[in-house]
Amino acid sequence: MDIRQLRYFLAIAEEGQISGAAKRLHIAQPPLSQQLKQLETELGVQLVERGSRKIQLTEAGRALRNRAEQILDLVNTTEKEIKEFDAGVKGTLAIGTVASGAVPLAEHIRSFHAQYPGIDYLLWEGETERIIRLLNDGVIEIGLVRLPVDTAVFDSIPLPKEPLVAAMNSSWAEDCDAPIPVTGLAQKPLLIHRRHQAMIMKTCREAGFEPTILCKADDPRSILAWADAGIGIAIATASLARLFPSPSLRYRQIDAPDLETAAAVVWLRNRYLSTAARHFLDTFRP
Repeated sequence: MDIRQLRYFLAIAEEGQISGAAKRLHIAQPPLSQQLKQLETELGVQLVERGSRKIQLTEAGRALRNRAEQILDLVNTTEKEIKEFDAGVKGTLAIGTVASGAVPLAEHIRSFHAQYPGIDYLLWEGETERIIRLLNDGVIEIGLVRLPVDTAVFDSIPLPKEPLVAAMNSSWAEDCDAPIPVTGLAQKPLLIHRRHQAMIMKTCREAGFEPTILCKADDPRSILAWADAGIGIAIATASLARLFPSPSLRYRQIDAPDLETAAAVVWLRNRYLSTAARHFLDTFRP
């Protein structure tokens, strides 16, 4: 399996038919069909189900399409960076971030883009585990993740700690901005990020009660949507308030200094960083 075969397969997957892919690739249809058959033989799996008009990807085909997109993105980025290396700071910067990192990331991108307008971006989003996996696979160069991370594998620049806040529908909120005591969360249906569960449980138990966890989720935007609908009280990072503006959602500080999260910008030790990545990391340094 080589890059050319991956490009051919991805064209077939995106067009949904051999003829359309052949036209797009400016090659004849029979050689393209032969290339697809050869790829299936080499991998030992069926990649497509052939119909009278459209083809459908098999489960193996969908998996290959996902990986081919990542590989070809990486190849294209590499080619572009190498060609433009001597021309100055240009190219593509591949970054990954957790959802709650979108706000601090955007602030740094704004100043960086003003200084280096020749850089464009590939942005990947997901949980910390996914961002770490993308770093290890070489798909991205820099990740904004929640701590902890393996310091033997990654270099990092810590970001300021951020408190967790209570987000609730206005029908739940008192007409004041005073912090909520931890005990004010007792017997309330709580909507939490799975990553924060241990910290929230510990804080509540130390305050003398067992929290009522209505929902644990992987994406904090989901629990904010539930809170906005009046289903419960979401416990989320303060920066997410700017990502989920809603006239019916109220945010209150929680009177618990230990309820805070730590994040960092991380990259793999002993792996080459592009000029763009090195300059971007400088925006996080004092």
